Amino acid sequence: MKKVKVAIFHCGFIYSGGGERIVLEEAKGLKERGYEVVVRAPTLDEKKCYPEMVKEVGVKMFLPTFFDWLPLRNAIRMVVTSLLAPVLAVNFRDVDVFVGANQPGAWIAYCMSKVLGKPYIAYMNQPNRLLYPREVDQEGGWVNEKSYEFLARLIWGLRFFMKKVDRLAFKEAEVKLADGSYIAKIIEGIYHLETIECPAGAHPQAKEKLLKERGAFKGKVRIGKQVIKKPYVLLTNRHDPQKKFEYAIEAMKIVRKKFPKVKLVMPGLFTIHTPELMELVKKLGLSKQIVFLGQVREEELQELYRQAAVYVYPAPQEDFGMGPLEAGAWGVPTVAWHNAGPTVTIKGGVTGFLAQPFEIEDYAEKVMRLLGDKRLQFRMGRAAWRRIKEQFSWERHINILEREIKKVVK
Repeated sequence: MKKVKVAIFHCGFIYSGGGERIVLEEAKGLKERGYEVVVRAPTLDEKKCYPEMVKEVGVKMFLPTFFDWLPLRNAIRMVVTSLLAPVLAVNFRDVDVFVGANQPGAWIAYCMSKVLGKPYIAYMNQPNRLLYPREVDQEGGWVNEKSYEFLARLIWGLRFFMKKVDRLAFKEAEVKLADGSYIAKIIEGIYHLETIECPAGAHPQAKEKLLKERGAFKGKVRIGKQVIKKPYVLLTNRHDPQKKFEYAIEAMKIVRKKFPKVKLVMPGLFTIHTPELMELVKKLGLSKQIVFLGQVREEELQELYRQAAVYVYPAPQEDFGMGPLEAGAWGVPTVAWHNAGPTVTIKGGVTGFLAQPFEIEDYAEKVMRLLGDKRLQFRMGRAAWRRIKEQFSWERHINILEREIKKVVK
């Protein structure tokens, strides 16, 4: 029996973000279930975006690399690929169903679907942020990717036309999936179209792999040449202005008074925003409390999750937020704001704490409660692990996606 072939299109793979992780997990999960899967995007940086997973899945760009020498190459690739999508459809004649993840992934899937007469599914982590920016996007801009800043200005200038194109690509999809209940309501409010909730997930670890009670408070962790004494607080977001690392850094100034030896550990590829964060750390006199690890391997990242006492998620307007899920998969509780995506992924007072937006003292107090009460930390961590297993596993995500694929593939 011929395998069903699925093509998943995403906006790009140039950093290790949640949207990128979702597509890679979808590809892996569908392949394991017997599907043939190809993943394509206008842009790709194999060194900066989940190197191991990108290689395993076999992600490729739509177009050759002859734009590499241009300063605005990522924006140019995105525009040219979007314009040529109907022509590029010839390369996907054997595909049974397209999945367009965000824009221009949904637009490319729409074009190829119409040319080839094949069904397509739209998956939205968020509304198109170039057309519907959040407050935090307007404040920070595209600091870490200048070519996207150029693209944002271009699209904003054409927003009347682009909103119609954006809506058409989403409206015509046979199935419209959204990343959880919070963002589903926002998307439905903008597009006035019904969506199906298909939240991102994590891989809940085997119970025997989780730390025992008090395990997060004893010993050390070695990551490369860096040795980190436990307990420590972990933050794994991208170094972007929208993630507001400064909230967590400022909270550590308060935490230090009661727990002077506890460190905030921040892995992640350095960006042009990282020096600003380092300057803030120096200004607050927290150089001994904050650890910038730089990019780490996937196995090292998972070990950091496993050994952490507390995970912090300071992003103020996150659409979903996978960090709390990945921490919960290892039995680690999270402190985040009582706002936006974390209100879906975290059950306040059960799997972690949701602090009053945006009161640093309350945020710090909740971090200290977990550091100061080992039983509470363990109990909340195990509750987070159970919730991931029941409601936010990648298996459940793939179940929903596969169900909808089967519906549209005749």
